Amino acid sequence: MRLFLPFSLLIMFFGCSDGDSTPASPVLDAPTGLDVRDISNFGNGQDMELGFEPPGDLSLVSEFRIYVVKAENATSFDSLAAAGISNNYTAVEASENYIKVLLIANSKDVDGDLILEGQAYQLFVSSVGTENNGSPLSSASASIMLEQRSAVRTITGVIQAGSGGMDMDANGNIYMGDFGSTLDAGGKNVYKITPEGEVAIFNSAMNGASGNDFDKDGNLYQSSTVGFMSKITPEGVSSTFASGFSGGLIGVSVQDDGRLYTCNCGGNLINEVSADGVISTYVASPLFNCPNGIDVDAEGNLYVANFGNGDVVKVTPAKEVSVFATVPGGNNGHLLIHGDFIYVVARRGNAIYQVDFEGKVSKFAGSGSRGTANGNLSQATFSLPNDIAISADGRKMYINDVAGSSLDERIISPVVIREIDVIE
Repeated sequence: MRLFLPFSLLIMFFGCSDGDSTPASPVLDAPTGLDVRDISNFGNGQDMELGFEPPGDLSLVSEFRIYVVKAENATSFDSLAAAGISNNYTAVEASENYIKVLLIANSKDVDGDLILEGQAYQLFVSSVGTENNGSPLSSASASIMLEQRSAVRTITGVIQAGSGGMDMDANGNIYMGDFGSTLDAGGKNVYKITPEGEVAIFNSAMNGASGNDFDKDGNLYQSSTVGFMSKITPEGVSSTFASGFSGGLIGVSVQDDGRLYTCNCGGNLINEVSADGVISTYVASPLFNCPNGIDVDAEGNLYVANFGNGDVVKVTPAKEVSVFATVPGGNNGHLLIHGDFIYVVARRGNAIYQVDFEGKVSKFAGSGSRGTANGNLSQATFSLPNDIAISADGRKMYINDVAGSSLDERIISPVVIREIDVIE
């Protein structure tokens, strides 16, 4: 008797007769749960942090690749497009835990463009297989646009001092003169404040400590309103650099050759002091109204902030004097040149202003209301701010504020130090 097998069983027994017995490659999954955030204020890739869940079987993954895609191009970005990207991605080691990655400053999008503020992006992540099993691509992240989110914050407790001038050393420490409890002056201390807000007395040999400035060797030149200028070494040892000024000394600007300029509030003039301490009148003008803050640009032009009104006065190397700009508030503190702007403290205006070198004035920080509320640049409040200092890397700005609530503007004590992130 013959036995005839059904055709279906013949297929089971002989279906692989072509010799192809290679098992299918294991399936590789893509990452999931992409969460992208803007976490800092550098204005580049190091602001962008991405978190995601890795796939379950990491034995199949050699690495993950992060792709940053302009949002307008995200709908057409797929696995084939990702495979064509040779270097504009960020490689990440495989891990079984939730992965969080902070991109670096010079990170680029898939088009080779640097990641910047103001451009919307979506991110993708691919799993790169250990075998020839493809590189599946995740779904797109939510759209993100890096934005300036600078904020004002208070870094110190209350300092029992009056708001004098401020400058910074090469290590980022802030030095503030104690003008005195009121505008009648009398304060004797110079305080050293770390970037973390720790406060200590640096020197106690002043009398109405006002404006100050560092020279290239790290010596601090500190003016006293009673008519002398001190030189304080990095170790805190002071000596009289020049004396015999008539009128109250305020702002100071030290030049690389050792000369300095100082604002003479009572005389409505600018004094020049030679490297060996010889005092002379550099320029006097009726446009000065208690000159207070001073800085010098690269061409040798002096910019002077008036305490008695809102004017910023320019003095050329030929000693031509003119009103360069007028800042709201009618009562300026100090000023500082940094980058493309002159930063002017509007003391009575309770704000910080930028003035470009064409004389255009715009508000930089402060709502204009008096107070010490922290917040973003437009909402934070200042209280009779007096001086500013900017860190060597340009990332931080510091302002001294009156912390008291008296309505009497002559009372300038106690103070707190405020910090702003500076976006270049």
